[in-house]
Amino acid sequence: MYQNVPSPQGNRGSLDTTSDMFSAMFESEKQRLYAYIYAFVLDKAAADDIFQETSVILWKEFETFEQGTSFRKWSNTIVFNCVRTYRRQQTKLVSGLSDELLEQLSAVASHQDNTDQKWGMLQHCVSHLSASAHQLYYGFFIENLSAQALADKTGRSIFGIRKSIHLLRRKLFDCVDKQKVEHDT
Repeated sequence: MYQNVPSPQGNRGSLDTTSDMFSAMFESEKQRLYAYIYAFVLDKAAADDIFQETSVILWKEFETFEQGTSFRKWSNTIVFNCVRTYRRQQTKLVSGLSDELLEQLSAVASHQDNTDQKWGMLQHCVSHLSASAHQLYYGFFIENLSAQALADKTGRSIFGIRKSIHLLRRKLFDCVDKQKVEHDT
């Protein structure tokens, strides 16, 4: 897609690497980026124009992207600035929304995106639990049963249930943290 665009790095050897790296990261985020743009302008034609412009800017600015950091956060910043610029140029679309409100909406969308991502990671981790750990997870976190109710239901001691819940919580936290690290790399 971007193979014919001159490399930000300047030499042909880095073009393939840079282009491949950009293409992989961009492909994994492009639908989300388009939805992010559309949420702010609510106009398909405008969203298409902004997305196209943003895609070119992302490619041109890719040399400023730091390896090991979040491509999602970096691209969101650029997309947000493109939307803000577009809105300033198109006064008919402003609809009384200030830049401050736009920034607040962006922060909420970013937070929701992170929450959805963490929820998906947690669900992945839960799917790998043993049957007994899954039963404990379901009873305590989904059905909101107390440790005493779980102890009564399973015939285990309340102290055993509490210790198992503590270990389960730790296991899930560690698993989600590992997923975040893998996702960000």
